[in-house]
Amino acid sequence: MGYRKALIITVAFFLVFASVHVASFGPLENTHLKIRDFFFRLRGPVPPNPHIAIIAIDDQSISHYGRWPWPRARIAALVHRLKEAGARTIGIDISFLPSKTQAQPIPPEAEFAPLLRWLDLDPTTELSYSNDLLFAMAMKKAGNTVLPFYFEFKGDTAGAPPEKPAILAHSAYLLFDDVNRLPSLPLLRGSSVFPPTRVLGEAAAALGCVNAYLDRDGVLRSDPSIVAYEEQYFPSLGIQLSRLYLGLSWAEIKVNSGESILIGERLVPTDDHGLVGLNYYGGRESFPYISYKKVMEAHLEPNMLKDKVVLVGVAAAGLHDLWLTPFGPGYPGVEKHATIVANILDERFILRSELSGVAEILFMLLSALTLGIIAGGRRSLMLWIFCGLLFGLAIAGSYWGFTAHNLWLKPLFPALLILFLAPALQVFSLRAAAIAVDRIEETHLAAVETVAPETSDLVVGGEVTTVGRYQIEGELGQGAMGVVYKAVDPTIGRPVAIKTIRLDHSLGSKQLSNLKERSLREAQVAGQLSHPNIVTIYDVVETGGNLFIAMELIDGQELSRFCTKDTLLKPRQATTIIAYICNALDYAHKQSVVHRDIKPGNVMLLQDGKPKIMDFGITKMISSDATQTAAMLGTPSYMSPEQIDLEKVDGRSDLFSVGAMFYEMLCGQRPFTGPNITAILRKIATEDPIPLEQVNRRIHPTLAAVVMRLLAKNPEDRYQSGAEVVADLKRLLADPSLWE
Repeated sequence: MGYRKALIITVAFFLVFASVHVASFGPLENTHLKIRDFFFRLRGPVPPNPHIAIIAIDDQSISHYGRWPWPRARIAALVHRLKEAGARTIGIDISFLPSKTQAQPIPPEAEFAPLLRWLDLDPTTELSYSNDLLFAMAMKKAGNTVLPFYFEFKGDTAGAPPEKPAILAHSAYLLFDDVNRLPSLPLLRGSSVFPPTRVLGEAAAALGCVNAYLDRDGVLRSDPSIVAYEEQYFPSLGIQLSRLYLGLSWAEIKVNSGESILIGERLVPTDDHGLVGLNYYGGRESFPYISYKKVMEAHLEPNMLKDKVVLVGVAAAGLHDLWLTPFGPGYPGVEKHATIVANILDERFILRSELSGVAEILFMLLSALTLGIIAGGRRSLMLWIFCGLLFGLAIAGSYWGFTAHNLWLKPLFPALLILFLAPALQVFSLRAAAIAVDRIEETHLAAVETVAPETSDLVVGGEVTTVGRYQIEGELGQGAMGVVYKAVDPTIGRPVAIKTIRLDHSLGSKQLSNLKERSLREAQVAGQLSHPNIVTIYDVVETGGNLFIAMELIDGQELSRFCTKDTLLKPRQATTIIAYICNALDYAHKQSVVHRDIKPGNVMLLQDGKPKIMDFGITKMISSDATQTAAMLGTPSYMSPEQIDLEKVDGRSDLFSVGAMFYEMLCGQRPFTGPNITAILRKIATEDPIPLEQVNRRIHPTLAAVVMRLLAKNPEDRYQSGAEVVADLKRLLADPSLWE
């Protein structure tokens, strides 16, 4: 009988997890992506294909040759240099849209003389050639240059050519295994296209799409290898560069719908969306970068670029497209194209075969049956030993497949099945044993029903002594929501802070019950946050009709102590603290947790100078459906306009509050003040604060601009994530001139 019930539980769990696995449940799929990112970081950088190099139009080049954009004749001169250096294929990740200035004659400058001689033109005579025409002549002579184009996918056709450019037709895929299947696939479909000018497009050896595809969390993990536009299908820049490097004609490329692209004998696996999984070689600058200036000054080692794929892109500060990858932010778009070319040449893709899902389900089934059989025999220790072994096998096997064979096996569903099933079977095993004992003793027991009165362990002798299992040692202070106690968890001897959450007992019993239930749910969400700059929530206790939050005990000072004109920190110190806070908020926002009450009083500054954010989730916890009072529990001076309007808020609301706090830390006064709450709220909604550099002349305008962007009324005009703020602040902190 024990085995039968254990196997019933096992089968039920397996069917639930297998169904969710097959349905590709969104939140769990997001977790799988994070696991894959972690595998990348755990594996670390690997040597890239040595036949790829990147020419960077960097700060040094722009400082020497002048502000961007340059005359296209200068790019033509680069094509000349690269051809002479022996580059086999040249890919340019720069848009060349129609421009009146580029259609004008080039000036007779000495730097273009080698180019003109290469093109059999006399550099001493006045030329009527335009930049575009000279660039086209250079590409035509080189015969190996691929130019980019890009699509809009949102139905916005503003600025796009009124007619489909004929030059694109030569770059559309020609061969398909089943062309009738393509319209039914969920491919990326462009609503408008932005190609290079006609004269450039016709001179290029090929054209390739440079659009980037981001997952829902904003991470770049895939590259669109096929994009639909009207009734044709177009390749990426990486596909075209690889084809030319391998010496293949366009007729030697074949699309296997929803499965792969065959480039000669190389198979490029794709999914139904036409996406190729990028197998990164590392973070930024995994490939060799060479400055444009160095190339033009002929400071290259012999054969440095010979027979290589050379990609050209802008890498100067503020001018290049940067993406977030599994290795972190700041990954240039041109290096994304280099990665896909290297993947094709190395045949090194993140693979997920048709049998991957079958293998995962079979492993889940074998794991479930193993645990079920062990639990049926009521062997508790063996159950947990095998649980650990199977869990480790799921994680280690997935990592081994990823690193050794570039094979992606999703470990989350097998791991979760094991972790959830083992406790359930353990409970069953203990329950079965208890029932057996009860049956032996039940003839000696009288059927007595007792109801114990509800008691509270909160108050003894008029003083607080315990809350749940926590032993109160003293009072730390009074907060807006109640008393804060110092306590200890006797189970593990850990000191904690206990914060009282006063509930609105004027609500009806059903409303109060719903509020308690939602409060516990909010605390569970906040308790999942694990970040060095966020105070950890350990537990929520309901007793005596109130809620108590057990959290990490912090030894430090409130940041509000450093927000007066007499106690201000140095601007560099304040900026560093804000960077830590924004990094923590970015982490929380990615977990879909918004603080809603960021202010100096909710940030503790530790002895090492690093901040800790307190009270995550508590503002929402004490709100109710019957009242909006909770919206005003935070200090009004730090509220965002959308909070005042009682609109739904997201992480950008927290960033507005960070801006208000940053302003105060830098000058000793709040950005929005008034004689009463109404006046303050009106200013937040309608008025801009006094420019920060006028209040404190020590503040550099560049730093003040960051604060003002955080304080933008419209959320769309603010920083869109804490990571963006951190990136800007890191750049400012690295500039000594801002802090002199």
